[in-house]
Amino acid sequence: MVVLLAGAAGLSVLLALAGCSGPQAATAPGLPAAFPNHSVADIRANIAAAHDTLDRYEATARLTVQSPERSGSFNARVRQRRADSLLMSFNLFGIEGARMLMTPDSFFVYDKRKGQVMVGSVQQAEQVLPVPVSGDRVFENMLGLLQPESATTWSVEADSTLYFLTDPSGRTRVTVDPRRWRVIRYARESADGTLVEERLFHRFESVDGVQIPKRILFRRPADGMMAELRYKDVDLTPGDLSFDLGVGSDVPRVGVPSPSSTSGR
Repeated sequence: MVVLLAGAAGLSVLLALAGCSGPQAATAPGLPAAFPNHSVADIRANIAAAHDTLDRYEATARLTVQSPERSGSFNARVRQRRADSLLMSFNLFGIEGARMLMTPDSFFVYDKRKGQVMVGSVQQAEQVLPVPVSGDRVFENMLGLLQPESATTWSVEADSTLYFLTDPSGRTRVTVDPRRWRVIRYARESADGTLVEERLFHRFESVDGVQIPKRILFRRPADGMMAELRYKDVDLTPGDLSFDLGVGSDVPRVGVPSPSSTSGR
């Protein structure tokens, strides 16, 4: 999802548009009385409690992307509806250059400069996006509302302020801040301990009573890919949202280039 184009194909559309700034973190609330004795079920329930009725949002953000091919930073407008669609528009100096639409099974990138639309499956999108988009938690990742998966038998440890959850393989780790009841780090490692994927959620602020991270970092170190999203404004009650890509029927459609066709560029 995402959201965040960071591969050779996706970056070629967005980074031609090409610094980041963001609000300071709000003061953290105090530790809950039951800390450090919460169960995994308690942790999941507390994370879900403050946002289980959220189903959409609209935001403005600054997006920074790095990959072996290209790097850049640009402004973005984000719209998303839970379990439905994600629409992002990208601009520089107020001039829109591209739009990306993500649905549960497809993604589309409208390059307004080239006058063409890249079309692919969600599985193909993961070749060019540094965030997980083929699952059902894109909404949670984009708003920092991630929860430990209920189907996993997690072990729980705590230090003086945080919970640390580890899956049975020892390769997936989730760090939870109980002062906010938010995941602040998700990490997945390979069998040899190499970091495969990392998601970091920082600078939380209260938006309509919901703790939202104003800085989100997605990393895939082995692929040399990173995307940083710094929210400027977030509206959790935007009303009806349009997910129209704004593409005419005469605009050419192209497929996602294979990795071999983009290597070496």
